[in-house]
Amino acid sequence: MKKLFAGALLVYSLASLAVSIIGHRGAAGYAPENTLTSFAKAIECNVDMIEFDVWKCASGELVVFHDAKLNALTNGYGYITEKRLDELQKLSVLGCERIPTLLEVLDFVNQRVKVYIEIKDPAIAQDIVSVIEHYVNVKHWQYDDFLVASFDHIQLRNIKAANSLIAVAALFYGIPIDVAALAVAIDARVVCLSIDFINQSIVDAIHNCGMLVYVYTVNDHDDSMRVLSYGIDGIITDYP
Repeated sequence: MKKLFAGALLVYSLASLAVSIIGHRGAAGYAPENTLTSFAKAIECNVDMIEFDVWKCASGELVVFHDAKLNALTNGYGYITEKRLDELQKLSVLGCERIPTLLEVLDFVNQRVKVYIEIKDPAIAQDIVSVIEHYVNVKHWQYDDFLVASFDHIQLRNIKAANSLIAVAALFYGIPIDVAALAVAIDARVVCLSIDFINQSIVDAIHNCGMLVYVYTVNDHDDSMRVLSYGIDGIITDYP
């Protein structure tokens, strides 16, 4: 099924639409999610962008991990925000990988693809801005190499207030009233919608406001064909 999905998606996108392919947590369908191995696999698969999740740990570093708690994916337990980096570095992710820092991930990617940073921690907007500004001003990345996303739209507002050059993506689950207006209010470049809650009228409304539409998490052939038919701009998938 994976080969069928990937092949059909590639043929469809090349033949009809310029659709960005975003590797979800790297290439989570092929390698342990949010690890350097997963990011390497996504780059090998020629993604346009890799998506990953960021928290701040107890010692102040930004780390890449999805869940609030360590229990399900590592041999540790408790909340990631309550652990120091040295404690986190002793853990293994799904028995074979480790939790990387945001700086490690960015240095590993090294501008080979764009990065889609999803903010999980409720108060790290300024930290994310500082990191992006450092990579632009010191390491010669471009602002266009970054997209910052969150379900917490207050954090996105804070990012735009701190640096209007940083692109943000408003994440939604469900179908709130007037999605497009909510996204416009935070000056979003992209609106990210769940595969479970998307239709042609929502996509058209967002496009009419000048924003792009990305869809998560698309791992099925039929789903990929359906959302591509709406004219969406990006697909977030575990199987890039």
